[in-house]
Formats: sequence, structure tokens, C-alpha cells
Amino acid sequence: MTGFAKTARAVLAAVAATFALTAEAAEFYQGKTLGILVNFTPGGPTDVEARLLARHIGKHIPGNPQIVVRNMGGAGGVIGANWLGEVAPPDGLTVGYFTGVASKSAIGEASLRIDVSKYTFVAGGPGISVTYARSDIAPGIRKPADIMKAKDFWIGGLLPESDKDIRERMQFDMLGLKYHYISNYPGSAEARLALERNEIQAYPESMPTYRATIEPNLVKKGEITTLWFDPLDDGETFITSPDADGIPAKHFVDFLKEVGREPPKGDLWDAFRLINSVGTVFLRIIVMPPGTPKEASEAIRKAFTAVNNDPEYREDALKTMKFVPSYLTDDKTEALFQAKLRPDPRLRDFVRNYVEEGRAKLGK
Repeated sequence: MTGFAKTARAVLAAVAATFALTAEAAEFYQGKTLGILVNFTPGGPTDVEARLLARHIGKHIPGNPQIVVRNMGGAGGVIGANWLGEVAPPDGLTVGYFTGVASKSAIGEASLRIDVSKYTFVAGGPGISVTYARSDIAPGIRKPADIMKAKDFWIGGLLPESDKDIRERMQFDMLGLKYHYISNYPGSAEARLALERNEIQAYPESMPTYRATIEPNLVKKGEITTLWFDPLDDGETFITSPDADGIPAKHFVDFLKEVGREPPKGDLWDAFRLINSVGTVFLRIIVMPPGTPKEASEAIRKAFTAVNNDPEYREDALKTMKFVPSYLTDDKTEALFQAKLRPDPRLRDFVRNYVEEGRAKLGK
């Protein structure tokens, strides 16, 4: 058999397998209802994204099932995550649309009873934060590098154990800056108000809120200066997220080098890479219960891939929140997901101690 014939046979076999899987999925989902489970209460960013998705993903699933969004909030998203792993039947009819679960799993949060790595992986939903500061911090912050001259300023957060707070503190620590830390704001809206009142002077904001609120208002008025944004880490190198296009700053690792601070060696750097990856590449995770049938999970994964290229979805997203969520469904992302959820116990211990150190610094 010639090389061409072998290649042709392989292609035909792949096409046949894909056709069979699609036919099985169509039969599987025909006339059924697919539930998208959100691990936070209605109205928040995770819920808004899930409901946006629900308006478009059904047409990309063979069998065109009805899509229903369900909310199961509580305990910082842990209640819904535990339910998917412990109670939800592996019948292919429930998809978890979760925020913060990967980071909680990576640091070994005790309330998260299930092994997140055993979920049936569908996609990672990357998202980055943008760190900004008041422009009137002495001696004046007009460009990102000016933050290196600042002293005795306050940074704000939501919870000392949240990946967002941990990442924020690590970034300022790696820059060698002297700062005060206050956390436990109920949400980003309250933290943003505290910054406007000058109770805190620096804060990391999610990209959708930065685009919708910070950029057109506080940046435009010159009241705040954008310092840096989080890099994406694919396990090999740091990448600038396409979501950061046009932002007048660099991703943090490039900013670190720009101001003459080389990435440190040792536990702090390794822990930062862990926390940064689970908090950005896997800010959202789209997963199904362990043991979900392959024809179901593959159909859902392909639907998420198709949504990325759906012009009606993109138009709706820009209209709804001036931001287009994207999804990573490739095998490399799945392998990274598995690796990051089983970190070196040494790093897990380092992060736990780092959280407690931050808690001890609160308000000081």
C-alpha cells in the first residue's frame, strides 16, 4: 500500500469516526434538556456569561437540546462544585460552568471535598485581571513604572485566600514594594468604591469590568493609571492575552523585567506560576460529572469550540458586556488542567503559609 493510500485510509477512518460520534450525540441529545450549572448566585459575571452562552450553544450541539441555566451558589462556589462531583448523575445532561474552583483545588481548600481533576474536562475559560492605581499616589503615577517610587500605599482585595488576592500580593512583593494590605471587601464594586474614596490606592479588576467601567471613566479622566495585566501561562511560556489589546501596559512578567526586576528563583516564583495559571487560564472551567459518556462530553466540547467562532455569539457578547469570553478545548489545555490540579505538595504548603501571612498583615 502506498503512503498516499495509507494517508487516505486514515483520513477516511477519522471522518467515519467523527460522523459516528456526531450521530451518536444527535441521538443522545435529541429532545432532551441540558443544564448549565453556575456555582454562584444569579446576576454575577459567571452567571451573565453562562446565560449568554445558553442563548447560542444549543445550535452547535447535535440534537439541538433545550438549554437551561441553574444556579447553586454558596461557600465561594464550593457548594455547586461539590454537588457536580458527588451528586449529579453522569448522564451527560449537566455541565458545570464554574469560577474559582481550579484555584481552590490547587491550594487544597478543605471545603472542596471532590477531586476536581476527575471531572470530565470540557474547556478552560481564560480571564485576566488588570491592576491599576490612583494617579495621585505620591510622588505621582503617570506611567506604569512610576509605581516603583510609591511608598506606604494600600492595596485592596476580596479574600486573603482568593487566587486574585494571592496573585496581587505576590506581584507587589516581587517588585519589592512597601505596601499595606486590606481585604474582605464584599465584591469588586465595593473595592472600586474604596479606591475612589482613597481608602485603597491599587486594585486588580477583571477584564470585563475594566473595559466597561474603568477604561471609559477613570482612565479617560486620568484618575487612575494602568500598571499591568496578568499574563497567561500555557505551562511553557507567558503569553499576552488577546483580551488585553490596546491596554496601555504590559503583562506583569514583562513589566517586572522592564523595571529591572528579574523573576525570582525559588518557591515564590514557582507558587506564582501555579496561582497565575489556575487563576487565569482556568478562571472558568467547564466540566461534567466524572464518568460522563464520551459521546456527550465530546459533543459539548465541540460545541464550545464552535461558539468561539460564532459571529452571533460574539455580537451578543459585545452588546451585553463589551467583552467576548473564549474557551480553550484542546488536548494541551486539558493536560495543563490535570497538571496544575496536582501540584507539588511543597508549593501547596508555601501558598497556604503565604495566605496566613497575608491574613496577619490585614489592616497594618
